[in-house]
Amino acid sequence: MLKFLVLAACLVALVSSASKYTSKYDNIDLDEILNNQRLYKKYFDCLTNKGKCTPDGKELKESLPDALKTNCAKCTKKQEEGSDKILRFVIKNKPQD
Repeated sequence: MLKFLVLAACLVALVSSASKYTSKYDNIDLDEILNNQRLYKKYFDCLTNKGKCTPDGKELKESLPDALKTNCAKCTKKQEEGSDKILRFVIKNKPQD
């Protein structure tokens, strides 16, 4: 269960600021990542310390503990919606993750 929470936060809350996470990645096409095994695996491996991280994956990995700890309190509306989308996808399509 922790692994899919990590993935969920991975694509939506990347850099912490005083009040909100950065919105510079809010327009990432989550469907493209979720439906492309290569992209999905790259993010998943980054967050689970099984592979190298892209620059955005590295930023995410650094702010993920805070996002999980605060229940995404600093997330933008779009990041909250993205988290919900990712969680639904992982539960339905990748429960082993």
